[in-house]
Amino acid sequence: MIGGFNSVLRMLNYTLHLFIAVALAAASVLIMIQFSHDVVDAFREHILAAGFLHALGTLFIVWVLSALISAEITFMRSGIFHVAVFFEFAMITLLRQLILIPVKSGGETIPQDDLIFYAMISAALLATGIAYFLVARSHLGSGRKAL
Repeated sequence: MIGGFNSVLRMLNYTLHLFIAVALAAASVLIMIQFSHDVVDAFREHILAAGFLHALGTLFIVWVLSALISAEITFMRSGIFHVAVFFEFAMITLLRQLILIPVKSGGETIPQDDLIFYAMISAALLATGIAYFLVARSHLGSGRKAL
């Protein structure tokens, strides 16, 4: 009885991960469409610098989705989920914020509050990068492949 229940749970888990994979793929396609719209809008409205940075921020979301899809593929094949994926996700998100803060100011001088926020994001990015490096190094030191 326990073996049958265990099999049902494994099947449910596999089904859920298939659903996650399909949802990530669909989100990737939608974000690529959004990226295309951002680029077209930048040309149409003649705001190339700000439009490009905004489109780049959208492209960072594609990068996050790509990292999640890679992690999902690894998990579906091996059953292993690397913690480093969360650090990579956090770094990409923080980088996106660093790009979008100047865009939010519209090319004007960045207000003092935004500068403080910018410094905090930069410090968080540095801390996350160090944590990612340490986790990746521990994986390499234990004889595993690079993340």
